[in-house]
Amino acid sequence: MNISGRLIHAFVTLAETGKFSVAAERCSVSPSAFSQIINRLEEQVGARLFDRDTRNVSLTPAGQLFLVGAQRMQAELQASLAAIRNQSLLNQGRVAIAAPPSLSSDWLPRLLAQFRDEHPGIVLRLHDVISERSLDMIAAGDVDFGLNAVPGNDLEFESILLFNEPFYLLCRKDDPLARRAKVALKDLRARVAVQTTRFGSVWHYTQPLLAAAGIHDSGLEVSQFGSLAGLVTAGFGISVVPVLALPLCGRPELTAVRIVDAGAYRPIYRIRRRNRSLSAAALQMWDRIGAGPWPGSPRGA
Repeated sequence: MNISGRLIHAFVTLAETGKFSVAAERCSVSPSAFSQIINRLEEQVGARLFDRDTRNVSLTPAGQLFLVGAQRMQAELQASLAAIRNQSLLNQGRVAIAAPPSLSSDWLPRLLAQFRDEHPGIVLRLHDVISERSLDMIAAGDVDFGLNAVPGNDLEFESILLFNEPFYLLCRKDDPLARRAKVALKDLRARVAVQTTRFGSVWHYTQPLLAAAGIHDSGLEVSQFGSLAGLVTAGFGISVVPVLALPLCGRPELTAVRIVDAGAYRPIYRIRRRNRSLSAAALQMWDRIGAGPWPGSPRGA
């Protein structure tokens, strides 16, 4: 049985008006065409739905049963259409994003707060996770998209470079380099560095830079920037961190100095699953993040 929405609409209209002529006018068809629509519906249902005489139209017992389901289907359809309209107007919906903890500490929350103020009906979800977990969540559909320092494979993901996040030297305020406005990696030669865990994207990009500059590894690796700041404060060495992680390293004993080497940055990508549509709200946030402004250097710099 394949009962169309047109047949359902005609049936409910006739049940509500009780007159073929009025129902036909509301459905924008001729009375004869409307009568054929009702006949076709009764054929498909396999039961007479209306009792007819020259003046009146009334529902049969089968028609009364069918009306309950028909009105429910119409109501559910109208509710679905209203929900789609509300989502397209950004009156309701959901946006879920995965991002590294450093991006989730200050820059991204400010963007989300602005979006929330403009669209209070949209539910926002933020997951601060490492790069590998972020890609897993995007692939599984747990989030709409992610911000990541490691691009996904081209077959499964669409990865768009957003900005290059510069690295900073993190050191104690009594360090001789703390008084400089900027430093080069060669200035750190033979120094000892505390690093983040090698499973994260920061280690992935800083380790080659530190090794090439002759910076020694302290052997200490931590997963949290707050722990890293604590080790630097305690005198275990310097560190190299991305600029968006600096709010997580804030201690009165420490200072941060920009590293000016051309390759001293971590790329940040906007990543979504290929061939998967975003909701209106998620697409709006995707485009807004892509439009900038961004911290760090411009794309491709």
